[in-house]
Amino acid sequence: MNILYLCHRIPFPPDKGDKIRSFHQIESLGARHRVHVATFVDSAEDERHVPELRERCASLVVDRRTSTTNLTRAAGALLTGDAFSVACFRSSRIARWVDRTLREERIDLALAFSSGMAQYVERAEGITRVIDFVDVDSEKWRAYAARDRGPLRLIYAREADLLLRHDARIAHAFDQSLFVSETEAALFRERTGAANVTAIPMGVDLDYFAPAPEPATDPVLVFVGMMSYMPNVDAMRFFVGEVLPLVRSDVPNVKLHIVGREPAAAVRDLADPPGVVVTGAVPDVRPYLREAAVAIAPFRVSRGMQSKVLEAMASGLPVVGTRLAFQGIPAGSEDGVEAVESAETLAAALTRLLRDPAARRDRGARARRYVERHHRWADHGEALDHLLDDVVARRRSSPAPLPAGARTAGGRSV
Repeated sequence: MNILYLCHRIPFPPDKGDKIRSFHQIESLGARHRVHVATFVDSAEDERHVPELRERCASLVVDRRTSTTNLTRAAGALLTGDAFSVACFRSSRIARWVDRTLREERIDLALAFSSGMAQYVERAEGITRVIDFVDVDSEKWRAYAARDRGPLRLIYAREADLLLRHDARIAHAFDQSLFVSETEAALFRERTGAANVTAIPMGVDLDYFAPAPEPATDPVLVFVGMMSYMPNVDAMRFFVGEVLPLVRSDVPNVKLHIVGREPAAAVRDLADPPGVVVTGAVPDVRPYLREAAVAIAPFRVSRGMQSKVLEAMASGLPVVGTRLAFQGIPAGSEDGVEAVESAETLAAALTRLLRDPAARRDRGARARRYVERHHRWADHGEALDHLLDDVVARRRSSPAPLPAGARTAGGRSV
């Protein structure tokens, strides 16, 4: 097949949840199909990886998003009543390229990765259309609105409402919608009444994230993530402010490594050597996982399936976090993870593990076995390929009525 793949962020390097998922989808689909990719870069660092992506594509277009263009498009969205998550990914360059590719390449199927990219094929005729929403992103904005006590809560609530309406419209127009977990898929069905909604879980690179030859013995906790991302910032502020002092009262020499690029000022302020280390960007997170006794996931705002949790489990670490951290991962204590409700129960669970090396080894081994059974990228690729084949066959055998108008990428240009 000729597949048009639209993703909102260049999937190189595959070092965060959405980029990891889109990277492996392109890799898998490219083994059997001709994949034409449209995507965005956010920085000069991103642009360095364009040649690597080009090698994997039949054709490619890349546009640059900047803080200026984002502000301009967001301001326009306030006037037009669009969701920011859609307006900020509007590009005349990509729209023209999509129009041309649809005309010239005999595209069989378009796969939009995330809400913001659906606009380019919303009105396209004669092709199968699939969207990978990944998670119910409108719920994240709703959670932001619930937690904020300032004027931003109105902006967050607006985005939640507009994005849900947009996503519902897309789901009803497209042939298939994908989510990262059945929890997210069920929530979306409930919110929108959409049919043809399927879950395909995240995978994890089991060779790359392998357990350390010898388990760590020092009482080191680790958190890995993009440290400018609001849910990660909130998680670390909560943990250092409310949980770590409770752990420290029982395990005085406990250490915390916060690992990830672009730490916000609120995260940098948490550094308290030698007790709390904020690393910033690192070339490889695996040494920090190997040095850790336990991985933490203390989220108070979260959606979908946390790749950082799967990577820690693959590395043979027990993971302790809030229930939100595991909402997309149907694992329990028998699988090496522990979900808790409060700062006190989180601290108690960590204290028990830090004092019990045998329990840590057992839980870490269970965690590894769980991801080996349920989260192989090869299984993800196979499931995606079969689903796309089925959706194309279904459309060809029973074509749905198509919207009137010329074959076009749709979506307004700027």
